[in-house]
Amino acid sequence: MEQPSEPESQIIGILNNMQIIFDRERTFPNLLSKSENVPLPVDFSLNINGFLAIIEYNGAQHYKARNSSHAAREALRRLSANGTARLNYCNKNNIPLLIIHYKDKGRLIKIISAFIDDVKETIHETTKSYTAHTKGYFKNIPYATFEDTPTGPIKPIQMHENDALGYINLSNDAIVWTKRELDTLLARIDSYESKINEYKTVTADLVLSINELQRELAAKNQELDEQSKEIATNVMTKSEPKIKLQFVKDVQPSKKQKFTGKFRQTNSPRGRLTPEAKEFIKSLASQFDTVIAIQEHLKENYQEKVSLPTLKRCLL
Repeated sequence: MEQPSEPESQIIGILNNMQIIFDRERTFPNLLSKSENVPLPVDFSLNINGFLAIIEYNGAQHYKARNSSHAAREALRRLSANGTARLNYCNKNNIPLLIIHYKDKGRLIKIISAFIDDVKETIHETTKSYTAHTKGYFKNIPYATFEDTPTGPIKPIQMHENDALGYINLSNDAIVWTKRELDTLLARIDSYESKINEYKTVTADLVLSINELQRELAAKNQELDEQSKEIATNVMTKSEPKIKLQFVKDVQPSKKQKFTGKFRQTNSPRGRLTPEAKEFIKSLASQFDTVIAIQEHLKENYQEKVSLPTLKRCLL
């Protein structure tokens, strides 16, 4: 027996809640697959007041091929032929048949309840539309009885207890929890939810702290930037430098020097400047009026990003 799909599992739960006796994937004499000539099972065989009724759930693959391949088209053809075989068998043997369309999987309780009520009322010689897509087929009465057409033998429900998880697994795909283990499970769920809420609170506080630190850091950076601009302005507006740059006297102001040495002591773009680079930066004071201009010159011609404080130290 294949594992039921999600809608089929819902149908199992609905029938169990309604206390309807049923079999899964039961086969019947003379109900055969047209293409393979093997017994063709039905999804659900119901015992309603001793009468036999059948429910089929048709997924999307019953109505359209999954793709345009030959195999997909053949699969659709087989499903269609098998569906026709089930309908003809039920009509011939007076078995009420409900075919649920996959588009109605959200209305299973209402549809199945109405179908079971109609079987109890023994309606006949009609096709009833429960929705625009789902129909019930009722031929003649008396209906076939539940035990009239067994595949023989039908396996009774078997129980397997799972001690580790505390539940009983039934052969009809249902699960029964013991009250003790169910209470334990619910207590664990409450505990997990409580821990989750605690983590959410801690995380929220952490986010607030990070945001506050980011605001403080931004304010501090802005303050430092303003101080750096003020220092740069004061340095470049003085008439005479504190230290005369005697070694650049022979350099012609019209000619800009080229530096061919190594700027950094390491390969890191933030590494310390080499002594040669410091001397070169110091020599640029005769060619540029401001520290910012020297900074732009290094950036454009040597792809070196040197901070204003570092440049000022080189010029002193």
